[in-house]
Amino acid sequence: MKAVCAADVLRFMALALLGGGCLALPHGCKSSEERRGAGRPAPGAAAPERKVVCSNTGLLQVLPGDGLPNSTVALILSNNKIQELKNGSFASLYALERLDIRNNLINHIEPGAFVGLLALKRLDLSNNRIGCLNVDIFKGLSNLIRLNLSGNMFSSLSQGIFDGLDSLKTLEIQTPYLLCDCNLRWLISWVKEKGVGVRDSKCAYPRSLQGETLGAIKAENLTCDAPLELPSFQMTPSHGQIVFKGDSLPFQCLASYVDKGMQVLWYQDGKMVEPDASQGIVIEKSTVQNCSHIASALTISNIQLGSTGSWECRVRTSRGNNTRTVNIMVLESSDKHCPPDRVTNNKGDFRWPRTLAGIIAYLPCIRYPAGTGIYPGSSPDDRGAWRRCDRAGLWAEEDYSRCQYANDVTRVLYIINQMPLNLTNAVTTAQQLLAYTVDAANFSDKMDVIFVAQMIEKFGKFAEKYKELGAVMVDISSNLMLADERVLWMAQRESRACSRIVECLQRIAGYRLASGGPVYSTHSPNIALEAYVIKASTFNGMTCTVFQKITPDRSGPGDYSRRDPDLNLNRHLSFKCNVTSTLSSLALKNTIVEASIQLPASLFSQSNAGQKDDGTYKLQLLAFRNGKLFPATGNSTVLADDGKRRSVATPVILAKIGVLGRRQHGVIEG
Repeated sequence: MKAVCAADVLRFMALALLGGGCLALPHGCKSSEERRGAGRPAPGAAAPERKVVCSNTGLLQVLPGDGLPNSTVALILSNNKIQELKNGSFASLYALERLDIRNNLINHIEPGAFVGLLALKRLDLSNNRIGCLNVDIFKGLSNLIRLNLSGNMFSSLSQGIFDGLDSLKTLEIQTPYLLCDCNLRWLISWVKEKGVGVRDSKCAYPRSLQGETLGAIKAENLTCDAPLELPSFQMTPSHGQIVFKGDSLPFQCLASYVDKGMQVLWYQDGKMVEPDASQGIVIEKSTVQNCSHIASALTISNIQLGSTGSWECRVRTSRGNNTRTVNIMVLESSDKHCPPDRVTNNKGDFRWPRTLAGIIAYLPCIRYPAGTGIYPGSSPDDRGAWRRCDRAGLWAEEDYSRCQYANDVTRVLYIINQMPLNLTNAVTTAQQLLAYTVDAANFSDKMDVIFVAQMIEKFGKFAEKYKELGAVMVDISSNLMLADERVLWMAQRESRACSRIVECLQRIAGYRLASGGPVYSTHSPNIALEAYVIKASTFNGMTCTVFQKITPDRSGPGDYSRRDPDLNLNRHLSFKCNVTSTLSSLALKNTIVEASIQLPASLFSQSNAGQKDDGTYKLQLLAFRNGKLFPATGNSTVLADDGKRRSVATPVILAKIGVLGRRQHGVIEG
């Protein structure tokens, strides 16, 4: 027998653990046993077969193959920030049958990225930024049945790219740039010959074929005849400019790359513009970006009166030309104007040029990549933001409302907030929002908190019907308590966001007690909620204690970021109520008492006529780990001696008593 070194033994044990499900995966990833029909094991895969899900975890790159179980048959990496797939990214996953990498930022795929995936049947690369697709990119995927490339940047596909995909049955290639011209004739013939179904794929251009289903078009209708139509052609700025003598004026031109001989040229009043250092004219050489666009830039520094006129970006190809034009007017510097200014806000960084008095200046919105995959983005709007220069030469009103939020999290929360809610999607949407509030500690914009507060209010309208919705609302609010105190304070000051959240939480128990139950309870890492139906005539007092169980080796407060079935529930706050007004210690080991509240037997006093109260009431208790949802927005009274704003660091308990409705309910009696 050959000698085995200690390192080899350790590596074997690690691989055995991975195959058995004890995964050393990044935070947020989960591994589970993949349930399959009997008699259908993956070829060569070790049992049990595994499904690894790493969605919405902020991954910047693909997980290393040796860090995954070699029995993985499904790998879900959707909704992350992966930008590149390198050669051999999945080489060790020989049993992999499903690979989902949709909704990322992938713009480059190296040859050999999918090498070794001989068992792969489903590949989803949709909603990325892929423009370059090498002809050998899918080589070796002979068992691939379904391929989704929709929502990417390419406008055409090279002939032979799908050669070797002998098992392919379904193909999806819908993109906003899909150009149905003579370069796609081969694809029409190929899908018919191979019997491949082309799903949800329609022509975007030319206009004569716009909206036509790719599978229904005849090859002879795909031509490259003039006039030239480009799926994307933008010149920035796109509208007329009034500038001052001595200013610098940059132009940018971006067009879909549809011909290898494409050129981008610049003209003024019909005359070609050449680089001229003496005139301050600099032209950047045309560059091809991501195999999908060609770009050029022209800058006029120290602009003179002679630059007044029509400036043109002209795209020249063997199939014809296309142009974009902007008129420029140059004024003397002595004219009254607003000075150049820079504004940075939650919509981005805007540099306002010197602007003539009485004129409204426009700037394009900054376009941000859809890193999470939920926010699809929109076409750049060159008039997205505006700012008025008044007649006195002072900057006045401004508006950035048409622009996207600069922060990726804020953009996602905005989109979730815009989703219409109904009985079928309320719970699912709440769970989706819960996932995005896991990282509330990184919230940097008051709008993050405001959007979450608005959504909690919307969920409250459905909480009476769905019991689980109340628990999710508590979890979301608990996550929000991880946010920075200043962010919460700004959200409270702007729209009472924190107060509105607390008000929604107080209504949850009422919904549940109204359904007929005598007790309702739910808890989370930072919030505990308890409610009872109480009969006043038999009430002898009540003591409720807020506690948290700990393990003997506890060294800190732990991670209160989210509710998870696998999370140690001992980290949650909980209530323990005794039907007595005497404070007693909890008969629980390893318990930390965070706070308590005593309700005396005299809580329900006798009426004026001396009669004992015989009513039925609802008692609601809400406990918060600290006072972060109660930020003070006043002035002098909340400032400490050193001038800093005061905050509540101790736990907070809210108690509320209300009259129960006329429906019959169970009660808690003393």
